[in-house]
Amino acid sequence: MSIYMYPAIAAPERHSVDYVSQGQPEGPSIQQGSAVVPGEIVFSSVASLITGHGTYRSVDVSSTNIDEDLSSAVNPDTLASVNGDPGIQAGNIHTSLTGRVRIVNKLVYVEPPKARYFGNVGDTVVGRIVEVEQRRWRVDVNSALLANLALANVKLPGGELRRKSEDDERAMRSFMKEGDLIVAEVHEVYKDGTLQLHMPGTRTGKLGGGCLLRIPPSLIKRQKIHRHRLAIPRMDTLDGPITISNEVISVGLILGCNGYIWTGPARAMDIGLGLSAPVEADLNTANESELLAERIAVCRVRNCILALTHNGMPVWETSVLTACEASWSADQQNDDDDDEYQLEFETSINNGPSGSKSRNRIARLLHPEVARHLVTLVQAKLKSDY
Repeated sequence: MSIYMYPAIAAPERHSVDYVSQGQPEGPSIQQGSAVVPGEIVFSSVASLITGHGTYRSVDVSSTNIDEDLSSAVNPDTLASVNGDPGIQAGNIHTSLTGRVRIVNKLVYVEPPKARYFGNVGDTVVGRIVEVEQRRWRVDVNSALLANLALANVKLPGGELRRKSEDDERAMRSFMKEGDLIVAEVHEVYKDGTLQLHMPGTRTGKLGGGCLLRIPPSLIKRQKIHRHRLAIPRMDTLDGPITISNEVISVGLILGCNGYIWTGPARAMDIGLGLSAPVEADLNTANESELLAERIAVCRVRNCILALTHNGMPVWETSVLTACEASWSADQQNDDDDDEYQLEFETSINNGPSGSKSRNRIARLLHPEVARHLVTLVQAKLKSDY
């Protein structure tokens, strides 16, 4: 009994531009990161590209001598025998998923908007320790499987380089325990998708107190450096009306390629000493007003990132800093418009009129209309700069 392979059913035709009929070998709007939907033609037949995940190449058999029965059920052996027939035209490259087009050398694939993180060697990732096992930690990195962090691949307290002993294995929980946040790099990717992490140099280690965000990995723009320090102007929220002084607050930002973003005080990002970094050393010396201004700056960065994410805007250092600058300008221009969203952003803790007003200024960045306006300002600013 012969076995037949039925061709894949293409999605219904969309009202999109057919670059082939216009004589253009490639669409001018289809490039790295372009958004596509199923059934869309991304490249024509003249493009010598390889189809990957979420893409397929159609085959035009209308001008061949294959009968009607084989046109609906094509035998693989028969199709292989007519590959040299000049009547068969090389098909266009279509998409079968919704997402963004990625091009690596000659490989074309579609990255879904909310897919799990797959991992590439050398990626900077932010994760949370979930299990402590024999000579390794299990880390949640937004992947389908938990990642492994071996004891041999971490820096000991003080940055000492030596072979790990049984005493180090018994003291693993004193280094990192369940719930701790870390920043590491992908060292190896196994065939089953499991990631092997390591902590090289002084740019990785255990993170201090901060805020962890989870966004789709497709919105993280890959760069050489994923650790940043943002200079956020300090807002005086305790005395009188809200004003922006000349002083700045240093806010740490780590953009993980896995979609996890850490933001917090810059001192919590001082991980050069590895697992013994004094990330909370300055908390006792800081007064209440400094801590309040610091937390407001961190919350502003957090809400700006969420506003960009909800509107599908790629997240990287420039876009986040531009969004913060746009929100500051909006606060200065609309100083009297804070009561518009008062009922929507009521806070459970009220330390005074000025404090409540300041929190609403930060919280209203999550309002859909305000977020869309903020993204519009960011896009206009980035286009003018580039």
